[in-house]
Amino acid sequence: MPTDVLFEAAGPIGRLTFSDPKGVNILSTPVFDQLDRRLDEIARTPALRVLILTGAGKTFVAGADIAEMSAASPDAGKAFSQRGQRSLSRLARFEQCVTIAAINGAALGGGCELALACDMRIISEEAKIGLPEVKLGLIPGWGGTQRTYALLGAGGARRLLFTGEAITGKQAAEMGLCEEAVAKEQVVARADEIAKQILTGGPEAIRAAKRVMIAGDDVRMKEGFGAEAAAFGEIFGGAEDREGLKAFLEKRKASWNG
Repeated sequence: MPTDVLFEAAGPIGRLTFSDPKGVNILSTPVFDQLDRRLDEIARTPALRVLILTGAGKTFVAGADIAEMSAASPDAGKAFSQRGQRSLSRLARFEQCVTIAAINGAALGGGCELALACDMRIISEEAKIGLPEVKLGLIPGWGGTQRTYALLGAGGARRLLFTGEAITGKQAAEMGLCEEAVAKEQVVARADEIAKQILTGGPEAIRAAKRVMIAGDDVRMKEGFGAEAAAFGEIFGGAEDREGLKAFLEKRKASWNG
């Protein structure tokens, strides 16, 4: 069973909750299909103005489905990158709502990329967030290379992308990757507080502000997304990628040759 994407609305504030029976939420093609259906549903709920994304169980979203990736060919790898880019770019461009990631647990790899596609990020001080793909012999493929650069600039982005380091929520707020770090039990409540502040503004003015910012992002990131998917496909299925994914599934350190 894939991770579920659950939707509930209370007036103008909605919530998307990623929930897996095993307690560790992961992203896969079926989960992206669910996310798209939920966004279709939200688009039919015009009164909704703020959307909070969070996770149930141990994680916000731990990352991509490694088992699905390990069985894919290089061509399928590029398509997997493009599939994730489409869903997360739709989320990032979703003009109807301001989106807030309430990161109450680990947000690694694809989970970090999901959070980066939101307008704001509130994170637990102890939660780990990062882009560890290089440790699998890969790169982020769902917009992470571009959105990290947009938030942190070259130095911060290179640090996270080249080291694969998972940083704490407190460090993420200090770097500017997240807007605020709070105690774990306060993450969703703080996101709700910000949502209510947003509701005091003019709906059309907020949508216009978001639309203008999206237009600027599109100009800056369009070529980068294409390059990211192409590079992901180029290294997917190579010796490093196969070893990295196998080592992850076998719970051991990867052995890089050459």
